[in-house]
Amino acid sequence: MKLKNKVALVTGSSRGIGKAIALNLASEGAHVIVHGPIEAKELNLSFEQVKALNPRSIKIAAELSDSNAIAEIFETIKSTFGRLDILVNNAATQNPSPFLEIKEKDWDHVMAVNLKAPFLCGQYAGRIMSENGSGKIINISSVHAYDVRRNYVHYSSSKGGLETLTKSMALELAEHNIQVNSLVVGAIATDLTPADRCENLITAIPAGRVGKETEIANIVTFLSTDTCDYLTGTSITIDGGLTLGFCASRPDL
Repeated sequence: MKLKNKVALVTGSSRGIGKAIALNLASEGAHVIVHGPIEAKELNLSFEQVKALNPRSIKIAAELSDSNAIAEIFETIKSTFGRLDILVNNAATQNPSPFLEIKEKDWDHVMAVNLKAPFLCGQYAGRIMSENGSGKIINISSVHAYDVRRNYVHYSSSKGGLETLTKSMALELAEHNIQVNSLVVGAIATDLTPADRCENLITAIPAGRVGKETEIANIVTFLSTDTCDYLTGTSITIDGGLTLGFCASRPDL
């Protein structure tokens, strides 16, 4: 139980990678705040599975494009637990569109969820963590922060910003014994990644396969432990070698 009695918020943990992270943290003893944008069947299912591993876990439904909703998340955390030890900024959105056709409202929404929300969550979390003298913040980024693809200019821009935000947060929060790192994630098989797209990606991945949600979760758990107290401001790429020059030869990625 590497994280016994730690309190962890995982945004976007009602499904996919976020859910796998929440389950892994709970299995190591953390009290997890399971989050989703709305009250829905998948949020309830994820929460029940997490709660079976750690009964002190709770769920929160909140739209991360709403700064007031984000403030309420942290008010609930503070009133319920009185502390926060781990923040995983996992929630993200994407709305593929050619650059010349992206609407301002779509740009704003992607930026609000993918970049502004991690900034606000990091700020609220940092204040709570600094009171307790320690904390871990892990931002879930993407290989497309560096290797851009067509129709995702707003998504790639948000993830590029998240990478810089990670380093800036790490620099300023180090004096409070708060470590901030990011995971630069490649192709992972989830309910959002159709099987046929996974098959197309395999030829571009030196490892010969797409990643598993649990592989991301395992690294997040590792970064959340005291073992990583001297690791901060770092971006860890987990992509099976996808970014080793292979993206450039695949214009469809």
